[in-house]
Amino acid sequence: MATVTTVSSNYAGKVAGSIIGAAFKEADTLRLGLLTVAQNVNFEMNLRKIAYTDGTVDYTCGHAPAGTITLSEKKITPKKVKNDFDICKEDFRQTWSEDSEGASASNPNAPADIMEAISMEILGAQAQKVDDEIWSGVNATAGEIGDGLLVQFAADAGIIKAGNGITALAAATTEANVEAHLKAALSAVPVAIRRKQLTVAVSPDVFQAYSFYLISKGISNDGTADEKQAKFGKYMLTEVNGLPDNTIVVFEKSNVVFATGLLGDHNEIALVDEDSIGLLTGQVRGKVVYNGGVGYYNSEEIVWLLTTAV
Repeated sequence: MATVTTVSSNYAGKVAGSIIGAAFKEADTLRLGLLTVAQNVNFEMNLRKIAYTDGTVDYTCGHAPAGTITLSEKKITPKKVKNDFDICKEDFRQTWSEDSEGASASNPNAPADIMEAISMEILGAQAQKVDDEIWSGVNATAGEIGDGLLVQFAADAGIIKAGNGITALAAATTEANVEAHLKAALSAVPVAIRRKQLTVAVSPDVFQAYSFYLISKGISNDGTADEKQAKFGKYMLTEVNGLPDNTIVVFEKSNVVFATGLLGDHNEIALVDEDSIGLLTGQVRGKVVYNGGVGYYNSEEIVWLLTTAV
């Protein structure tokens, strides 16, 4: 099926200096380095785990080995996806880019401003898509990189979540209850990792509720539009657009891994004017190809609080 181009333009007069597309959510998870990125992974990656059980006993003469060392592994299998598209240059004759295509009826030139705008729009959409799929992707869905972290958490009884170390709160997070919800999640963090550098990722609605809560208490984060982070006690909350509403996730960065071939693939788009290579189709062909997959080492060191359901 060919790419559909819809042109709604009755252009007359002068054009502005840029083309503005729809806004996309910031792809926070990778951009802010909230988890560990492993590159050069094009088939599988084994997350190797080691666990030691202490064997200390009262002293006696002799040698009586005790304790256990357990080696195990979890696997990430990145899924490869692509986005192909074709752009017919003739479609842009009636728009702002007629002059840049030239006077020839053969459309020898691709309109540079349109091509740049299309590239930016596609890359913005891809970045948002990958961020969403890191958390909520489904492997069985065509075009998605695999099961996201929340999908894996839901199937893993070892994750600290409602029914396993956290009482289900069963209410959407609001300004009135955000403090209680954050306390519930952070109180469930295992003592062994409380002094570690933890990522406390919250969905946009939770972050906004906490921002309103601070305002109601006469506290401000200085009113800037910098990265969406705020202090809660000794913890730094980070707003993550890819998380669904009413979600709080706490983990150590080294425990959660995003595996991919090259991170640069997620920001690269290939465009070829087919007329310039002798195909004479009047089209510009484009392609985005990348792979990815997520996983984690230790279930028992991850807290996931979905406040509205188990």
